[in-house]
Amino acid sequence: METLEEQFKNMHLLDRDERLRLLSKIDIIRPEILKPFFPGRWLWKRCNLKVLIVTDGGLDFGTGAFGLSEFLTTFNELQRSTWYNYQITLGHRSPTAFSNPNPLVVATIPSFNFASSVTLANFDQVWLFGINSGSGLPTNELAAVETYMNNGGGLFATGDHGTLGSAMCSNIPRVKDMRHWADFGANEVGMTQPRRNDTNRPKAGDATSLYFDNQSDNIPQNISVRIFGTGLPHPLLSIKKSIRPSGLIDIMPDHPHEGECKPETSFTVNGITVATQNIATSHVLGGSTTGGGGKSLTIPHSFSSIAVWDGRLAKVGRIVVDSTWHHFVNVNLNGSESFFNGDDRPGLQSGLTTADFKAIRQYYMNISLWITKNKAFLCLRRYVWYYLLKDSQLIEASLNYPLEKRENISIADLNSIGALAEEILSEKYSPSFARDFLIEALEPINPNLAYKLNIWKPDNLEEIRKKDDKYYQPWVNLDFILHTAIGGGFIALRDDKIISDENVNEKDLDSIIDVFNKGAQFGFDKSVTNLGTSINSLSNELKIRL
Repeated sequence: METLEEQFKNMHLLDRDERLRLLSKIDIIRPEILKPFFPGRWLWKRCNLKVLIVTDGGLDFGTGAFGLSEFLTTFNELQRSTWYNYQITLGHRSPTAFSNPNPLVVATIPSFNFASSVTLANFDQVWLFGINSGSGLPTNELAAVETYMNNGGGLFATGDHGTLGSAMCSNIPRVKDMRHWADFGANEVGMTQPRRNDTNRPKAGDATSLYFDNQSDNIPQNISVRIFGTGLPHPLLSIKKSIRPSGLIDIMPDHPHEGECKPETSFTVNGITVATQNIATSHVLGGSTTGGGGKSLTIPHSFSSIAVWDGRLAKVGRIVVDSTWHHFVNVNLNGSESFFNGDDRPGLQSGLTTADFKAIRQYYMNISLWITKNKAFLCLRRYVWYYLLKDSQLIEASLNYPLEKRENISIADLNSIGALAEEILSEKYSPSFARDFLIEALEPINPNLAYKLNIWKPDNLEEIRKKDDKYYQPWVNLDFILHTAIGGGFIALRDDKIISDENVNEKDLDSIIDVFNKGAQFGFDKSVTNLGTSINSLSNELKIRL
C-alpha cells in the first residue's frame, strides 16, 4: 500500500475529487508534507487606504433621508473582503459640527476647504456628493483638486437634477464635461416637465409611477448595462454570479427627477487622448407623474446615468460620475424618512430588499476599488497573490506534479492554474474585476499584450481600422497566453523558499510581486515560443507559406 508521500507524489494520476480528498487527508494526518506548497499564515499588517468623502448643503452623513450612513457601510464590507485598513475622513462644507459612529471614520471636518482642511495628496480616493448650486470651487480649492487628480488620485462626483451639485463640482477639470451640472434642452434634468428623468417604478397593479414615495419602496429601476468584449460589463457594474446569476449590476434605486451624464467625449492629458465611456443607461416610462399630479406626465426616453474616464491610461487619476446621489442616500436605500403622506401605500416605504441592496452596494464597492490610486492598488495585488497561493483549489491545480521543477511543468498545467485563478477571483470579487486584475498583472511582462487584452479601453476607431487590415484577433486565443503567464507566476511563488517558508516575515513578502513577475515572464515566454512553434507546424502541415 502506498504511503501518503507516495500518493502525494503520484497525485497527477488521480481525478480532481480524489486529489481533493487526498489533500484533506494529508492536511489532517501529515500536514508537514504540504508545507513547501501552502503558505502558513497571514504575515503582514493591513495596508492603510485613506478615503475622503465631502458633501454640502442638506446632504449629510447621518441616518436621515438625505444621509449617507447606509452608503458608508460599503467600506466596512470592503474591509472584510480586501487587505485594506480603510480610514475615512468626512468633510462638510457647512460650519456645523457633526459626527458619525462608523468605526472606520477617523475624522469629521466642518467648513471643509479642499486647499486648507487636509492635504489631498494623502488620500487614495475622493468622493464628492453635491447639492448646493453655484459657479464651482474657488480658484485655490480647484487647483488643489486638479493637482490631486493629475497626480493619480481617483475621484467620484455626483449631484442631482438641475444645478444641484454645481457649487462643488461644475468647474472641476474633466468632471465638468462628463455630467450635466445645469438644466438643458427641454428641461431634460428639470423637476416637473415631461422630459424630466423620472426613473420611479410603479408598485404592482399601477401602470405608471403615481407617488413620490415610489423611490423608497422595494422596487428598483432596471438599467441597461453596456457590455464589452465577449460579454463582460465594466468593472463598476460587475458582480459575482452567486449573488446575481447574470453577473450584472442592472438595477439602481429610482427617483422622480435625476440628473444626467453628458455624451461621450475625450480629454488629452500628458499628450495622451482618452475617451470617456457611458456604461449605464436609465429609462423613463411614459405617463408617470408624482406628487398628486403636480408633475407633468412623462415622455418615454432614455439617458446616460453612469460615466467613467480611465485616467490611468494617461497617467492621471480615474473619474466616475453618476446621474444622482439618490442612488446613494438613505431614503432611496432603506426608506428612511420617506415622504409618506397618508394617501400613499402604508407599510411599503421599507426600502430595497436585502438582495437588491447588496447588489447596489457592490456598485459602490466597485467604484472604490476602481478609482483607488494605482500605488495603493499594488498593496491589494500583493494580498491577492498570497490569498490565491493559499487557496486549496489553486494549489490543488498546481500540484498535479508537485515535485516537478517549474521548467518541466506543462503549458497546459500552467494555463490551468491561471484560468482557475481568474475563476476564484471572479467569485471573491467579480468576473470583470478578476479579468482586469490579471490583465494589469501582465503589464510589466508585456504592456502591448495587456493593452490588447483590455476590453474596456476606449475605442480608437481609426486605429482599429488600420489593424483590422493586418490582423484578425480571433485567430489567436490571447487568453491562453494570459493564463499561462499567470500560472507561471504562481509556480514561482510556490517554489520561492522565502515566501513559502512558514517563518517568513512581513519584510520578506515585499518581494512577492517581483517573484511573481519573474515567474509570469517565464510562463509568457514559454507560451509565446509554443505559439510560434504551433503556427510553423500548422503551416507546414497545410503547406501554407507565411
